Amino acid sequence: MMTNLRLSVVAIVLCILLFAPLAAAAKNPNPGVLPVNSHAYGMTYGEWSEEWWKWALSIPADRNPVTDTTGDFCAEGQSGKVWFLAGTFGTSETRSCTIPAGKALFFPIINGESSKIQGYGDTEEVLREDATATADAITFVEVIVDGKKLQTELQTEPNLGYRVQSGLFTIWLPPDNVLEIPTEEGVSSIAVADGYWIMLAPLSVGEHTIHIHGEVGSFFVTEVTYELTVVPEGSTK
Repeated sequence: MMTNLRLSVVAIVLCILLFAPLAAAAKNPNPGVLPVNSHAYGMTYGEWSEEWWKWALSIPADRNPVTDTTGDFCAEGQSGKVWFLAGTFGTSETRSCTIPAGKALFFPIINGESSKIQGYGDTEEVLREDATATADAITFVEVIVDGKKLQTELQTEPNLGYRVQSGLFTIWLPPDNVLEIPTEEGVSSIAVADGYWIMLAPLSVGEHTIHIHGEVGSFFVTEVTYELTVVPEGSTK
């Protein structure tokens, strides 16, 4: 009887060891990506998308990471445990960047931002409708990390898969801003964003390549390849 009990216990343990990784993989098809519902680094993906837009639009046009063609401005405005990677405004770019180890990477595959100052609406409801319509029009999303294609699928509504819609937030534009909004001292505006986002867990020290590609039919295509060198934090390399 005792022998049978021991065999049963061993069988249960073996089943747990065998199937636990499979269950984890089923829940997260991209193990190197922090799950959308994980509240990574203290915030939701939606909240991180707000922070990304605040970061991207607050940096003057002459050194803005979104319009950067080489990677020279990758480090602009970066701080904390999460490092932002920029997309493009409809161009194809290759950027070379050096980043400290231990940084998670948060970036859009393709997304849109609707703000009052751009004339997309005066209320949260209208801005949200516009942002949703923009993201609904997306036709292609792709991310390849070190030669491995992530599983990313198009979604028919916000907050499914890697498609995330933000809350209402406030952007600030400097005088020389990438949206080319005339302002002498800077200006703020309410906004809503919707689109596809990825947060990668910190990469190992060394060389990495990330390819990001999104399309809205033939109307808008954004594509960027990041050639990253991850160095130990504090390194002068």
